[in-house]
Amino acid sequence: MTKCICTCKIRTVRETNRLDACNCFAVRQAARRITRHYERFLSQVELTSAQFSVLVLLDEKNQATMTGLAHMLGMDRTTLLRALKPLQREHLLETRRSAGDARQLSLSLSAAGKRKLKEGLRLWQDAQREFEAQVGSERAAWLRRELVALPEFD
Repeated sequence: MTKCICTCKIRTVRETNRLDACNCFAVRQAARRITRHYERFLSQVELTSAQFSVLVLLDEKNQATMTGLAHMLGMDRTTLLRALKPLQREHLLETRRSAGDARQLSLSLSAAGKRKLKEGLRLWQDAQREFEAQVGSERAAWLRRELVALPEFD
């Protein structure tokens, strides 16, 4: 009995597709997995990761315009508005006209927003600990440094 060379050959090279070499796909896939991880925790206080980021930035900056907030978060205004609407509906934000430009709105945290942030921070810390336990603290720090250091692609 003769054997075909194809049936005897062991494949050592994994077949690839075009997405395996796509930086955008790899980063987006990782971002979706990481977002799901953090939102599993933050959902306990009815926040998305984007909303949590808004609360953190407003707490750190005291106030920000919509344009400034969108820039700091790396979001377009439409995406930011989607994150803001539930926060405004729940009275977690205060909105007033900007002192520098009356056409701009300035956002800040309300007392309820500060309480929500405090609840969210506890859960975020749990998510952070679990992430670093899975990935490793040093590797997680390396990932953050590398991702933040990426240039703008205009």
